[in-house]
Amino acid sequence: MYLSSRDIQWWIKCGHLIVRPPPEQFNAGYDETSIDLHLGPISAAQVWDIASYTNDNADRGLKGPELGLGLFNWAKFSEKYLISPPPEAASAQERKEQLVCLRGSQVIVKPGGFLLWMTEEWVGTPKTNPNLICFVNAKSTKARTGIIVHFTAPTIHAGWEGYICLEIANMGPFHFVLEPGDAIAQLTVVMISSPPDLSLKKSKSQTAGQTKVSGPPPAS
Repeated sequence: MYLSSRDIQWWIKCGHLIVRPPPEQFNAGYDETSIDLHLGPISAAQVWDIASYTNDNADRGLKGPELGLGLFNWAKFSEKYLISPPPEAASAQERKEQLVCLRGSQVIVKPGGFLLWMTEEWVGTPKTNPNLICFVNAKSTKARTGIIVHFTAPTIHAGWEGYICLEIANMGPFHFVLEPGDAIAQLTVVMISSPPDLSLKKSKSQTAGQTKVSGPPPAS
C-alpha cells in the first residue's frame, strides 16, 4: 500500500520513517503521495576520474577505461577514482570537452555528462521491525528535458538508512545547471506485509549508513 501525504507526514513524526531534515524544513509541502528530495552540498557531487583510471589500466597492459563489473570492489574502486567535478575551463576548446564541471556554486552537466550527488536528506527506516520501504524517482517535468535521475536502483529497503546517492545523467539537448538545494527527485513510501527476517539476508549492504557516494565511513 502506497502512503498518502497525510500518512507520510504521520510516519515521519512517529519515527517509523526517517527523513532528516523533514519537508517542512525546506518550506515545502507534501505531494499527494510523495515528498521531494534535494541535492546536498556541492562537496557531495562527484565524477569518475576516467583519465587516472585509463592510465592505471595502461600500466597494467589493459585497454582504455574497461571495467569488469562482476569483479571490482566498489568501496576501494570508488574511493580511488571518484573526484570532485573540475572547475569550468578557461578556453572555449577545453570547455567543449568538459561534460561536467563546476561554475562557482553550480554544477554544469552537458549532454552525455554523468555524475553522482548525495541528497540533502538522510532517509530510511529503523533497523528494528521496519514496516516500510521507499522508492526514489525522478520528477516528471524535469525528466522531459532529458535529465535522468536515480535510474537503476530506486528501492530503499526496510531497515536501511543513509544519504541517498543519486545517479544523474544528461540525455537531453540542454546544459543543465544544478545547485545545492534543487528539488531533483521524489520519494514514495510503501507499507510492506511484515517486517523482514534479517537472518535470511546473506550479505551486508555496502551502502547502509552512507555519508558520501563511495559509501559509509570506515568502521572504527
